[in-house]
Amino acid sequence: MNIEKLKADPRMPKHVAFIVDGNGRWAKKRHLARSVGHEVGFENLKKQIELIQELGIKNLSLYCFSCENWKRPKEEVDYLMQLFNKMLDDFKRDYLDKDIRVIISGDMNDDKLPEMVRTKAKEIMELTKDKTGFVLNACINYGGRQEILKVVNELIAKGTHIVDEKTFEKHLYTADMLPLDFVIRTSGEMRTSNFLTWQSTYSEWYFPKKLWPSFTKKDLIKALKVYMKRDRRYGAVKG
Repeated sequence: MNIEKLKADPRMPKHVAFIVDGNGRWAKKRHLARSVGHEVGFENLKKQIELIQELGIKNLSLYCFSCENWKRPKEEVDYLMQLFNKMLDDFKRDYLDKDIRVIISGDMNDDKLPEMVRTKAKEIMELTKDKTGFVLNACINYGGRQEILKVVNELIAKGTHIVDEKTFEKHLYTADMLPLDFVIRTSGEMRTSNFLTWQSTYSEWYFPKKLWPSFTKKDLIKALKVYMKRDRRYGAVKG
């Protein structure tokens, strides 16, 4: 992989998102507990974050846990909450001395979330809020429709009657992030699953068949090369 050559390519996306799908299926295929798949997927996520930063991509969004994921078995949800607790600890340990801002998108006031997750999420956001380098956005207890309703209700509460796109976007969780360029959803499922609904309107999507724990750094490079060959027209006609 020629990282420096890729990094210098002006077509490189500035904001990439992962829907990290297929952890449970990866484990099932190996006759392992679903928790093992989530653990391996979490370790892979850390490797991919490192590569994203190495490539000079400015923003990364991660779909970690949706509002709909509460429907999963309690044992699996409890394990995921433990992983998020560890993830937030890792963020604090690894990022406080670096120019990295951490954003947690999702309802952090929801009582269904363990208090330790809510507290640590708010803490890491506060500790990194003034950093201006790489932005890591972890979506936990998140839904695209729910985010839009959140914005609408905030504007209603302010007595706002007429809203333009710029005003609306200032109330999104991603208000301080760059426009979303590229979304990668592993496992071959071809759904958006209520992820960054507003932000992904003109994003490019990529659906590799590999399950997330098997998605390697080479696979990410391949995906980025596919993106850089696409002609983004935003509804216009070129040529």
